[in-house]
Amino acid sequence: MAFFDVDGEVVDQPTELGRLTGRAVHYAAVHAFALVEPETGRAVGSATWGNAILTREPVRAGFAHDLPLGADDALVEPAGSDLPLAGVTFADAPDGVREPRCVVGARIDYDGHAIDVLATHLTYAGTAQRRGQSDELARLARDTRAAVVVLGDLNAPIDAPELQSLTASLDDAFAAAGIPPGDPRRRSCGPWPIDHVLTRDLDVEDCHVDQRAGDASDHLPVLATLRHRSCSRSSRRAT
Repeated sequence: MAFFDVDGEVVDQPTELGRLTGRAVHYAAVHAFALVEPETGRAVGSATWGNAILTREPVRAGFAHDLPLGADDALVEPAGSDLPLAGVTFADAPDGVREPRCVVGARIDYDGHAIDVLATHLTYAGTAQRRGQSDELARLARDTRAAVVVLGDLNAPIDAPELQSLTASLDDAFAAAGIPPGDPRRRSCGPWPIDHVLTRDLDVEDCHVDQRAGDASDHLPVLATLRHRSCSRSSRRAT
């Protein structure tokens, strides 16, 4: 997140994370909001939040791409379903239900091979809205000829129907490491297995949820050890 504080100073958290970790950083956001003082309710600044990629290798090329949102007259969830906001249109739903989302991409060179890394955070609300975002993410991954890593909080289990376009064209790193859908070892956010690493043209040596982070976040990191199929040494990616 990047924001203006109460003194009008810019606080650039992605850049600061890059400095603290000694990594190159590529950050993008499509959503901005007011910073509100809890005691008074007054707006005291503004902020953006999005997605960031931090890498040991230099970023050769980067991009940001917005993801589709539900239309005004589309239903958040079908009428009659037992899901939240069933039968409610996006126009009538709370603002956060149609929060702008994006994917940030970075091409890095690893041992002379190009790898495209795409990081995202799909919507938590609206199955069809999430399916549209998943489909666009899958299209972006298909459009590159490089090896691909897609990673992030997809807000759905890997076997959810709305993620089918991704799982049909990319390899699930957990499954490649011997952890099938439904396995409790996938749980990365309380009881929910919603954080994923998907790959193409990369061998997966390991993928697991790292419990050492404790309660620093409501999500635990997912660590994957990947190797380009033409490389002799490994590279490590995390979400």
